[in-house]
Amino acid sequence: MTVRNSLVVRSSGVVLALATAATLAACATGGSLRMARNAELSQNYDVAVAEYTKLLRRNPDSREARQGLERAKLRASQDHFTKARHLAAAGKLEEALIEYQLASELNPANAEIERELQGTRSQLRTKVAIADSGKTRLESLIAQSLEAPLPGLDLPADARLPDSVTFRDARARDIYAAIGKFTDLSVVFDPTFRDQLVSTDLRGQTLEQALNTLSQSTRNFWRVTGQRTLTIVPDTAAKRREYEEEIVRTFYLSNADLKETIDMLRIVVDARRLSSITSTNAITIKDTPERVKAAGKIIAAIDKARPEVIIDVELLEVNRTRLHEYGLQVASAGQPGLSGSADINNDGLSLRSLANLTSADVLLTSLPTLYYRLLKTDAATRILANPQLRTTEGIAAQARFGERVPVPVTTFAPIAAGGVQTQPITSFNYEPIGVNIDITPRMHHDDAVSLALKVELSSISGKGFGDLPTFGSRQINTVIRLKDGETNMLAGLIRDEERTALSGIPGLSDLPVIGRLFGYNRKETQETDIILTLTPRIVRVLNLTAADLQPFKVGREGGAPLTDISPPLPLPLPLPAPAKPPGGDAASEATTPSAPITPVVAPKPVKPPGGGY
Repeated sequence: MTVRNSLVVRSSGVVLALATAATLAACATGGSLRMARNAELSQNYDVAVAEYTKLLRRNPDSREARQGLERAKLRASQDHFTKARHLAAAGKLEEALIEYQLASELNPANAEIERELQGTRSQLRTKVAIADSGKTRLESLIAQSLEAPLPGLDLPADARLPDSVTFRDARARDIYAAIGKFTDLSVVFDPTFRDQLVSTDLRGQTLEQALNTLSQSTRNFWRVTGQRTLTIVPDTAAKRREYEEEIVRTFYLSNADLKETIDMLRIVVDARRLSSITSTNAITIKDTPERVKAAGKIIAAIDKARPEVIIDVELLEVNRTRLHEYGLQVASAGQPGLSGSADINNDGLSLRSLANLTSADVLLTSLPTLYYRLLKTDAATRILANPQLRTTEGIAAQARFGERVPVPVTTFAPIAAGGVQTQPITSFNYEPIGVNIDITPRMHHDDAVSLALKVELSSISGKGFGDLPTFGSRQINTVIRLKDGETNMLAGLIRDEERTALSGIPGLSDLPVIGRLFGYNRKETQETDIILTLTPRIVRVLNLTAADLQPFKVGREGGAPLTDISPPLPLPLPLPAPAKPPGGDAASEATTPSAPITPVVAPKPVKPPGGGY
């Protein structure tokens, strides 16, 4: 055979091999398209989406595959949307939320799906926020004690003012007397009380608010000094020391930290005499009634149960080739990570650059629900561990996956005291290898959860001196923010195997010498990823009430009352000093008005009992 004939035969063999390879590729493409169509016809739209995605990765220019993918996505979205509505109608909100998320990921432009998704999240938030209606006996007792009036501020419960009362240019003494007649209270005055003209509006105020408003306007304060008896005293530091009696009250904390609460009370309400009891988690305060009342409000606002979250942790062993088939691209630092869409033009990271991973190469990204579900059900995926970690806000939860490897450590000690000869003593240190996770959650008011992650990936990297193992370790520290029920993925390459395989025409490619004309060698890379998924699920939120968010006045040092009062009115003009009444002390003087006053009552005049002005 001539050289020319030999070249012709060899060229013919190459052409035949290329044609065979093209035929096999066309058959593979046709098989995938047929599987996608069959899944679509059988209304298994999730599988159809996966098959069309695989087909697009092999043949990015296939218009038929691209159109089929869009069609399958719309139908799969509608299918999940219908399932979600049925589940929501049955009261299964958690399962309905998952279906709504799948429908939204498949068809993010559908406004109706997004509206239903947000509505379901809102219902779940409300469901979590509702506390158990039944309270324990101790909780009911503590709630009643916080609402009870304090000594010195305990006005009669049946004392009521008319709905609308105003006074114009009236004496302060007469206004106090009129309030006493309206509420059937006896009002007495301190000997140093100074009368003055006052115009005040008491419409829509309770008895306590009216007394506080009038006292602030006239620079006085009031005290309950007997049964249905009020004493009006000038507001000076000396008089407050004279009339104010300190009380003692004990508060029992259920959730708040004892030391933090004491520090807050000392700073905010200036409580100086307080003590803590660690065994019962209690705080005892000795102070004025106003400060004790303010301390009770602060304790009620901060003594709340911490929010709680359950973190679903899954450790998966996944073939990296499957990630590519589902359109999930591993990207390098600074580039997008996983892509939930079927964007076959996103090249991601070259696998060759993953030969030596560092801590910067660990992938941390959000994972679409549909692809996560398909990835878990893949036959090449193996679930290594699936714990559920329940923890409260600010408390770290730990998970350890792996084993402890014994490492011998030899030390030398003298045989006898002062001797020269030594003997070896061998002990073992156990080094942990595997995946170690520390998670510290923090809940937000928009149903989001921030997770402070500390992840360490350690393994035996080889052998060193004396065949002792050497360890490789990668650590990452980061904070991620996820929605309730959102899945996050952390991935890193752990094994990379290469092997050579012979492919070609069966029978002919196995012939000696000429077999190379009908086949070719193909290098296969088997890459395995360890994927860690984190899914937070809120089980308890901060139980706030309207009273916890309502501000209240605590006054200032030097005499101002530490109670909730209405805004002060302009200061009145002082009157000339009144003549001393004959035959008695002003402190025990009856509360008959010294001169008639004219109250303006709206909408109807209201006369005080027993006649009047």
